[in-house]
Amino acid sequence: MLRLILGRSGSGKTHWIRHKIKELAASGCQKILLLVPEQYSFETERALLQLLGESLFQTVQVTSFTRLSDFVFRQTGGLAGRRLD
Repeated sequence: MLRLILGRSGSGKTHWIRHKIKELAASGCQKILLLVPEQYSFETERALLQLLGESLFQTVQVTSFTRLSDFVFRQTGGLAGRRLD
């Protein structure tokens, strides 16, 4: 499921998302994917590890668009083509 969370700065979007992920992980959801901007992935992983603990954090995959597209290309063979230079 894709869910877009919209709101102004400081409205609690990040807090809501992190706690929703905690609810999903605690309820037994095994595959949680959080797509974040490139420069925000390490900070998000660190905050989720602190919030969830090691056991629940293992069910969450924090990824950037570049990492996600790289994974998809490797699974589908999309990286086999020639690149423009």
